[in-house]
Amino acid sequence: MPSSAPSRSASRLAALLVATVAATAAAVPTQAETGQAGTGKTEAKKADPIPPPDPSFVVMEPIDAPIIDSGRIDGVLHLSLAVKTKSAENAAELTKRMPELRAASLAAAIEFARLHASPYAPVNVARLSAMMAAPIKRLDRGIEKVLIVKVSADEG
Repeated sequence: MPSSAPSRSASRLAALLVATVAATAAAVPTQAETGQAGTGKTEAKKADPIPPPDPSFVVMEPIDAPIIDSGRIDGVLHLSLAVKTKSAENAAELTKRMPELRAASLAAAIEFARLHASPYAPVNVARLSAMMAAPIKRLDRGIEKVLIVKVSADEG
């Protein structure tokens, strides 16, 4: 009996390997599916070119704000922001004032983290957006929108 246990696990492993290879083969497109049948070419289709970045956007470095609860650091709120300005000239001017922009953003992020963030619950992005937009828009009349690109909260 002891010799049958290894042979059962070996046959299960072999069956799993066969199933994996079959699934992989089914997922890979053939030359006929990629439109390269009969051409002799095996190179991949070229990706569409990435359009140049819009000069009216100012992308900020990521911000990490502590989540404080009952006088102790409970976690960290991570967020990435982009600011859309009315013109490329406004964006260039705002880029020169990046320390002011980051200070306003960090203050708003800390306030949101203190009142509404938890490392154990999803971040309310609508509320975060409302709290972030007002102080940032006060910096410059050329700011049209404040966009939250990425946000998360963890135990940090």
